Amino acid sequence: MSTFEDEYFVYKKVRTSEEFETFHQIKNTAWDEMGFEIEAAKEGSDLFLMIADDGLPGGTYEFIPYGMDTAPLIKKLFEDVITDDMKVMELDSLAVLPPYRGRLGKHVFCAIIDYAEKHNVTHLVALTDPKVFRSLSHSYHIPTLQVAGEIFYKGAYTIPTVFNLKEVYDNKHLQKYEWLSPVMEAKEGVLNAR
Repeated sequence: MSTFEDEYFVYKKVRTSEEFETFHQIKNTAWDEMGFEIEAAKEGSDLFLMIADDGLPGGTYEFIPYGMDTAPLIKKLFEDVITDDMKVMELDSLAVLPPYRGRLGKHVFCAIIDYAEKHNVTHLVALTDPKVFRSLSHSYHIPTLQVAGEIFYKGAYTIPTVFNLKEVYDNKHLQKYEWLSPVMEAKEGVLNAR
């Protein structure tokens, strides 16, 4: 008998006003609980809903082209490590509702790698929660570069991080990346109402 984890992780790219509203509802709920300062999604970014095994959206993430409305602090943190040969995106709006925490982590990392490979993104920059940083670098073996010490940003301590995603998708055949599982986008109209 196969389980959801053995199958595909399902995500939903935000395309409709209903999905946009669901995205912000989830993000605001999770961020408010964590004490984070709420911010709107950036114009021109790719927004995604994480669909849990019960068919409901349980989390969010956002890919922002680096340089497009990049906050001055973010630019300053990463300007010395980003080179012209990198195609860089910023990860933002990572939020998971309490009932889904611990259930969606691996799947969102698979979706991030899949997105990067399909869009030729070589690196991802983020202000990363210290627990997530340790998980990505130690448990999932994603090459990470901490570019500065922990900083307090919008309500929490974060680690300014560059993730080398090309290294992962170019070497996904290696045993250390055997945790990668297939992802697929939900079909139109699949979004269940909360």
